[in-house]
Amino acid sequence: MKSKAKTKGQNEVCPKCEGRGYVDTDTGVVPCECLGEQQLQAKYRDARIPPRFLNKSLDNFQAVTAEHKHIVTFAKQFLKTFRSVAPDQPAKGLLLMGREGCGKTHIAVAILREIIRKGYSGLYWNVPELFLELRRTMNEQSDETEADLFDEAREVDLLVLDDLGAEKTSEYVTDRLYVLINGRYEYDKATLVTTNRSLKELQQQVGPRIVSRLCEMCVPIEFPPEDYRMRHLR
Repeated sequence: MKSKAKTKGQNEVCPKCEGRGYVDTDTGVVPCECLGEQQLQAKYRDARIPPRFLNKSLDNFQAVTAEHKHIVTFAKQFLKTFRSVAPDQPAKGLLLMGREGCGKTHIAVAILREIIRKGYSGLYWNVPELFLELRRTMNEQSDETEADLFDEAREVDLLVLDDLGAEKTSEYVTDRLYVLINGRYEYDKATLVTTNRSLKELQQQVGPRIVSRLCEMCVPIEFPPEDYRMRHLR
């Protein structure tokens, strides 16, 4: 039996097409707009955006403080100018810094969603989970290899690396991080990084080579210290 069309990935049947996927118009039968929304939601999931963040946007980010309002304005400007610079100018990403719960991941995913909506490719990785996945590829039964993961992460138009500095430090971790970030640098691809660490702490955690690359690739944005997550608990 053909499944009914849903709205925004939820279990509700689309009220416009009543689950058929098509609507009658004066010019004939046409696909319902909910099908386009379904395809967009599928792209978000393919970009590895976690279910909890699938509906995060700049519009539903509750910017109460002047600092948060400025960050939202900057994010919107970033979206307007994404990949619109001259070909000989390097792509600029963002380095979102601040304590846990201050709204960094919300802003990062909101930007990623809009980039994908514009037709660009994007990918989200929580950094500790990335290294967990890399270790899984060492299993002989894994369908993916380390090279597969790195190729995808290196080539997308926008890569979000969430919570850099939360991973356990090792030579393997710093080596792979450098390969990934330097690959983005050499391919001139925009990277958006979030971290709870200061630049000095990041240098101690992941090494000066990686931080130096990030400083060249990204515009730093400091979030206010208040806990955005706690403020908006329901």
